[in-house]
Amino acid sequence: MSKDHLLTAAFMLFVTSLVIHWREAPSAVTRNEWQPILQSLRHECDPANPEADYSFVQTALPTERKRVALLQRCLDLGPGLLPLIKDALQHETDEEVHGMLTVFAAALGDTESIEPAARCMTGHDFPALKITAAKALRPIRDPMLTPWFRLALEDWHFVVNGACGIERERFYPVRSIAAQALVARNLIAETDAELEKRRHSEIKEREILRTN
Repeated sequence: MSKDHLLTAAFMLFVTSLVIHWREAPSAVTRNEWQPILQSLRHECDPANPEADYSFVQTALPTERKRVALLQRCLDLGPGLLPLIKDALQHETDEEVHGMLTVFAAALGDTESIEPAARCMTGHDFPALKITAAKALRPIRDPMLTPWFRLALEDWHFVVNGACGIERERFYPVRSIAAQALVARNLIAETDAELEKRRHSEIKEREILRTN
C-alpha cells in the first residue's frame, strides 16, 4: 500500500471516529432551555399556588400530571441536561423541589440519584413527588430498586371517592406503578411482609413433602 493510501485510510478512520463520538456524546443543553422547566417546577411545588391541589379526591390530580409533563420535557432534552440539574441541586433549599430535581437526574441516567429518588418515592408526604418518582424509576433496570418497589406497595395514601367521600379506595398510583414495575421484572407484586409470609409457607410445604 502506498503512502498516499495509508494517509487516506488514516484520515477516513479519524473522521469516522469523530462522527461516532459526536453521535454518542449527549448534546449540551443551554440554560435558556432549562430555566423555564426549573421555574415551572418551583411554581408547581409552591404550596401557595392555587392550582397545586393536594386533596385526595381524584385518582389523577392536575399537579401530578403537570409534574410528569415536566419530567417528559427533561427526558426530551436528554442527558445533556444533567450538568444543569446537578448545579441546581447544589443550591436548592426547598425540600420538594430538591426531590423533584433528584428524580429528574435519576431518570436521565445519573446512577448516584437512583437511591435518593427511590427514597422520594417511599419516604415523603408530597404525593406528586412520590408519583413522579415512581414513574421515573419504573423503566430503570437496577436490581437495587426491587426492595424499594416492594416498600412502595405499602404506601399509606388512599383516594376518597363515592358515597359522599366516605369510602377509602385501595387504588393509588404509587402502589399501582410499583406493582407494574415488579411484574415487568418478572417478580410477584407482594409487599415484604407478604413475601416473607409466602416464603415461610413454601418452606413448611417442602418440609411436609420431605417427611411424607
